[in-house]
Amino acid sequence: MPLFESEAVILRGGSFGEADKLVNFFSRTQGRLRGVAPNARRSRRRFGASLEPLSHVRLWFFEREHQPLVRLSECELIEAYYDARGDYERSVALNQIGELADLLLPEREPAERVFRLLLTTLGVTKSSDSVWLPLTYFQLWMVRLAGWLPALDTCSSCRRPLSDEPAYASPATGRSVCRACRHPGLRRLSAASRKDALAMLASPLNRLDASGWSRRRAAELQAYLLDIVEYHAERKLITRELLHEKA
Repeated sequence: MPLFESEAVILRGGSFGEADKLVNFFSRTQGRLRGVAPNARRSRRRFGASLEPLSHVRLWFFEREHQPLVRLSECELIEAYYDARGDYERSVALNQIGELADLLLPEREPAERVFRLLLTTLGVTKSSDSVWLPLTYFQLWMVRLAGWLPALDTCSSCRRPLSDEPAYASPATGRSVCRACRHPGLRRLSAASRKDALAMLASPLNRLDASGWSRRRAAELQAYLLDIVEYHAERKLITRELLHEKA
């Protein structure tokens, strides 16, 4: 029963038995895992507040052969992002980041790019006045890294560059086309939304200008990206409905 040590981000937690806690976490070295934190609900002495959702931690855990759950031994808090939840929008945005990571990351597969993306997004979300740029950036890159994002600068059919015109796409096709090649049933993606997406694909999040980013600016691109996620995941995102209710 080997002992592992790894940086991790806590994704979510729940009750397990009378006193234990079930924890979903994303390990930098082991990928997404589920584990049991013994006695964590009855006493905070061993784990403290380190198992709160979206906490960046250092974890020590045991893995038993042929067992789906690892056993958490110790947890050291590096940075808490839970404290960034000062309002409804920020709270739901952070929950959506955790939900997307928990849904889209395969079990037991390390993903260094996603780990760095997650930490950067949480850091910018915590420090930014608006959640809409970092949340959209995370959605876009999760879809991109999953291999579901079509080219947004050229027509997938005629290969003509898309300049200052909208694209037309469907979550099911993995393609985006120009006005001349479109057919019924495709979603319109405006030139402004395409420009925002291409800028996010070309630059790190902390180098992008967050001014002017609002719910309204993010709405079209987010709707398209979350349609892609829900289509491929074959389930509805809980946090999408919560953000929609606030609109």
